[in-house]
Amino acid sequence: MNEHDPTATRSSFDESLRRIGASRLSEWPNFPFEEELKNQQDDQRLKTSTTPTTRSRFSPFRSPTPRGSSFLKRLKRMWTLFPIRDISWIVAFSFTIGSATFVINGFFLLLPLIDPATDFATETPYATPASSVLGTLIFLIGGYAGLLEGLNLTGKEMTVADGLNVEATEITEIGTKQDDERSSQESASKSDKDSAQGERTVQVQTFRVSSSTTHPTFIYLPTMHQLLTTYARSLPFHAGWVQFVGTIIFSMATITSLPGILTSSPSLVPLLNLLPATLGGLLFIIASVLQILNAQEKWWVPQPLKGDWQVGFWNATGSLGFTLAGALPAFGTETATYFGTLADFWGSWAFLFGSLVQFYIVMGYYA
Repeated sequence: MNEHDPTATRSSFDESLRRIGASRLSEWPNFPFEEELKNQQDDQRLKTSTTPTTRSRFSPFRSPTPRGSSFLKRLKRMWTLFPIRDISWIVAFSFTIGSATFVINGFFLLLPLIDPATDFATETPYATPASSVLGTLIFLIGGYAGLLEGLNLTGKEMTVADGLNVEATEITEIGTKQDDERSSQESASKSDKDSAQGERTVQVQTFRVSSSTTHPTFIYLPTMHQLLTTYARSLPFHAGWVQFVGTIIFSMATITSLPGILTSSPSLVPLLNLLPATLGGLLFIIASVLQILNAQEKWWVPQPLKGDWQVGFWNATGSLGFTLAGALPAFGTETATYFGTLADFWGSWAFLFGSLVQFYIVMGYYA
């Protein structure tokens, strides 16, 4: 066409198309295939992530810092997530179940004193000792888990590694710059150019490495060097081992309180039953006070608004109840026995409340 009419232009051709009704031509459909496929994949990924599975329930991801979740969401996680590999969860869960068992045991001990009509035939020979033994066994599990927690959480931000003894480490990222054009010859002189390149600056306050292995691992038995350095100033560690020793001593009182153990030797009851119960309760108090001190920024300034402080406070209150439950009956009067049983009851409730608070705090690290 242009060969026959060189004066024709592109604009005149477009106009001719408009005149012959080019607007009636169908437009090519705009189907965003890649975008649609991506949306389908995202929907499938979201559906998979929100569908609860065995792995997500028993091995959920734990955030290094607490998540800003609502109260109801945390309560839901307490009964739907079971991170059995999290030692903090084992501690909280064990003491929660154990305290609930001791609350039931407290009902069996106290109700017959208040209302003898509530006593049933199998309460004294079976229900009371069975609930006491079960609660003690669960407390032993929680006490040992608390010891392991103290070994592996020696401070608020300190991590103990296999063969690595860290006294205090503070790492601060100052800045990062990457240079893809750097050659191998330039990397050989990197130490002379780090200040000019500004690639990475790390500030280390104090640290000591006993071997070349720095892979973090779970510690069950520390070395003597670690005990004298890392753990010597660790309040969580001291609280853990004191509480574990307290559970062991307290279990001796549970065993000797079983029917038939000291029935023929009532003179040994103060020594083999009441004394271990009292001493175990005292160790519980010491461990709870250490928990409170660890939660406070300054040891002389209470911080009741912090969850960890509340855990220590209610555990200390419950431990006081357990201590009185062992000490008061030693006076040998009905009044002392009654108040000792009452102290065991409210002490179990206080310990249960503190364990629930600890349970609630732990579940704040999960989504």
